[in-house]
Amino acid sequence: MQRKRLTGAHPVRPPRNDGLKVAAAVVIPLIVAAALIALVASFGGGDDDGSSAASSTTTVTASKEATDFQANVDVAFKPLADAIKVFLPKAQEFEEGKVIPADFKAAVDVALPEFVKARDAVAALPPYAKKPVINKYFVDAADLYVETARIYGVAADPAAEALRAQLNRAAKRMRTLGDRIYDRGRVVLDPTFYAPTSQDVEIRPPTEVPDWVAEGMSAGPPLALEPGPAAATPPNREQTCGKDIPEPCREEQSKKNWENRVKKAGFPQPPEVAQALDAADAARLGELAATYETKTRELMAGPDPKGDRERAAAVGLGLLTNGEAARLGQAAAQLPEGEARNRLLAVARRALVVADDLLQPGLGFRLSGLPRQLLQDTGP
Repeated sequence: MQRKRLTGAHPVRPPRNDGLKVAAAVVIPLIVAAALIALVASFGGGDDDGSSAASSTTTVTASKEATDFQANVDVAFKPLADAIKVFLPKAQEFEEGKVIPADFKAAVDVALPEFVKARDAVAALPPYAKKPVINKYFVDAADLYVETARIYGVAADPAAEALRAQLNRAAKRMRTLGDRIYDRGRVVLDPTFYAPTSQDVEIRPPTEVPDWVAEGMSAGPPLALEPGPAAATPPNREQTCGKDIPEPCREEQSKKNWENRVKKAGFPQPPEVAQALDAADAARLGELAATYETKTRELMAGPDPKGDRERAAAVGLGLLTNGEAARLGQAAAQLPEGEARNRLLAVARRALVVADDLLQPGLGFRLSGLPRQLLQDTGP
C-alpha cells in the first residue's frame, strides 16, 4: 500500500508498493500535485516532529490555519490534478514502449499547459505567515513537475531516440525530486503526516532524499557506467535516534558540526554547472552529475543537524537537483544540434534555478547566477 497524493479523489486501494507496508489496509488520499510520482515508489519525507509520532498514535493535529492553507494549495494544483488523469497512464505506456512517440508527444502538449497553469497558481498563493518557506517548497515542486513534462516532450522527439530510455529515467528522477520537495511543505504544515491511523498500521516511507542507485533510477549508458543493482526494497525513512527509538535510526550532531561537514564535502559550485551548460561540455557535465550524486549520498549517510532534520533534507534535495541539471545538460550535449537539444538545455538551466532555492545560506554555496525569470517560461 502507499499513500497516494490525490486531491479530491475518493479513497481507493492502490497497488502494492515497496514505499509503504502496512499491517492493516489503509489509504489516506493527499494532494494530487504528486500523483505524477505514483509511477515510482514514492511517499515523502519528514522532520523531527513527525519522526517520533510515526511509531504510535498521536494527539497532535494540524492547525486550522495549516489546514486552510493546504486546501488552497489543493485548489492551486487542481489543473495538474485533472491533467494527470490522462497523462499518467500515457507516460507509463510510453516508458514501456506501448505508445508511439508521436502519440505521447500529443499527450505532453495537452498536459503541459495545465501543469504551467498549476505552477502559476501555486506561485500566486499568499505566504504562509508562520513559515513562508512552505510556499517555496510547493513552488519548487510545481516547477519540477513542469520540467518533468518538458523532459518527456524531448524524449518523444525523433532526435532523442538514441537517448530515449535515459531521458525517461531522467523524467522519473525529476518527478521524484518534485515529490519529495513537495513533501517538505506537507511535513512542516502537518505534524500528523507520519502518524499511523491506529496501532495496527506501520508506515515505512522512503528516505527524504533519494538514493538513485538504491531506488533503481540512476543514469546508465551512454551517460554513465552501468549502475549497481537497486536495493531489494528501497531504503525506508528512519526515525531520529532518541529514547525508545530502535536502530537503525538517524543520528544527530550539532548544527555547527553539520555545517562544517557540508562545507568540507567538496561539492561542485552551481556556477560550474552553469558554465558547463553554456559550453555544452558533455564530459564535464557527466563528471559534475556523478560527483553531486556520490557526495550527496555520503552527506546523507551522516548525522542530521540537531533539531533541524528538514534543513538537511532540503539541502540534500537541492544538491541532487543540481546534479540532475548537470545530467540533463550532458544528455542535451549528446543530441544533434536543434530544437530538442535547446529545449533540454533550457530544462537543465531551470533546474539549477530551482536548486538555488534549496541551498541555504551559510553553507558556502554560491548561486548559479541564472535569472529566476527562466522559471516563468511557458513554452515546451
